[in-house]
Amino acid sequence: MSLATRLAAPAEVKAATAGGGVAAFAAMVGLTWGPSTIAIMGLGVFIRPLQMEFGWSRAQVALAATVINLTVMVLSPIQGWLVDRFGSRRVVLPSLVAFAASLMALYALPRSLQVFYAAWSLVVIAGVGLLPGGYLRVVGTWFDRRLGLAMGLANAGIGLGNILVPLVATAVIAAYGWRWAYVTFGLIVLFLVTPVCWAWLRERPSESAVPALDRTRASGLRAAAFKTAVKTPAFAVATVAYFLLGLVNTALISQQAPLLIDAGMTPQNAAFVQSLFGLFLLFGRLAAGALLDRLFAPLVMIAVCLGGVAACLIYATGAHGNVVFLAAALLGLMVGAEFDVLGYLVRRYFGPAAFGKTYGAIFAVFQLGGALGAAAFAYSHAAFGGYRQGLYAAALVLIAAAAVFAVLPKYPAAAAEA
Repeated sequence: MSLATRLAAPAEVKAATAGGGVAAFAAMVGLTWGPSTIAIMGLGVFIRPLQMEFGWSRAQVALAATVINLTVMVLSPIQGWLVDRFGSRRVVLPSLVAFAASLMALYALPRSLQVFYAAWSLVVIAGVGLLPGGYLRVVGTWFDRRLGLAMGLANAGIGLGNILVPLVATAVIAAYGWRWAYVTFGLIVLFLVTPVCWAWLRERPSESAVPALDRTRASGLRAAAFKTAVKTPAFAVATVAYFLLGLVNTALISQQAPLLIDAGMTPQNAAFVQSLFGLFLLFGRLAAGALLDRLFAPLVMIAVCLGGVAACLIYATGAHGNVVFLAAALLGLMVGAEFDVLGYLVRRYFGPAAFGKTYGAIFAVFQLGGALGAAAFAYSHAAFGGYRQGLYAAALVLIAAAAVFAVLPKYPAAAAEA
């Protein structure tokens, strides 16, 4: 290496770190105000206002969560193909505008459950580029040694959204009504998120000295990389593990406050526990990201799954007092770690060539598990008159998930070199 090259290297590394840092920040902002937070985590705030205006039952409004999960399941592989084919930036930016417009269009929602469900499906379709895989693909192009921390920073946006979206929605609903809350979210996406992503959400320029491949050949290489990935034992193991996590994830997030109220807690205290859950979800994103750069990723997931088992058992026994806060914290850490680890596993096991498709395929299976688990949890409550049996079943599912993570092999050297 020449003297000039050695002198230039630190400057190049510094520039790459700066570019990756602002890209991770832009991804965090995008995920804070994206479909994962506004459509799913924010839905609970709107249940009572919609009931009061339209006369729908809680179950009818909550069914929108299942519709959203199923729509995401279908869209995840499509998003993966789009970001691999065109790059995340070209997919994210138009999706932001379409997503903002679809949210503001909810202002005109009529008294029709069919239209309500269809509208939420269209909102998610409009935001197809804004699912986590699109943002994490950008972050993955910038980092290797600090990949886990960078993905943790990006994924922290979902934790922030879990805190900010309900606060904004509650304040606007109290002052102006639920219709203007959706308009407010659309304006935030349009005038805050879109400029940030336009300015800073960029993939790392190629550092290869080889001339750029033509589009057809590049597409063929990505397709081959995806076909190779799905044939590996690691892909099968990760898919099963995330399906099991999905069975528990949505059910516990959506029913945590109701199960606490059923156990005798006041709505105000249940809301406080839910806020604590959100704080630990945010902490879990950052902590898991930092740990991934130091520990084998499956070990992180085994630990948080076992913490989730403890939380389910605490809730199942109808415990009161400070131990309830411990349960919420353990659940927050588990949910916070899930997608940090998924993005990290995809990058480490399968390389960057087909990141979007591979992440999208596993994420789709996770969403299928979420839709099935939420419905099963609700059915268990109706059948047994409480959540205890469902919580015991969730604990068993998480034990199974931890066992599946335990059989993941070591990272292949070829994927890291890619």
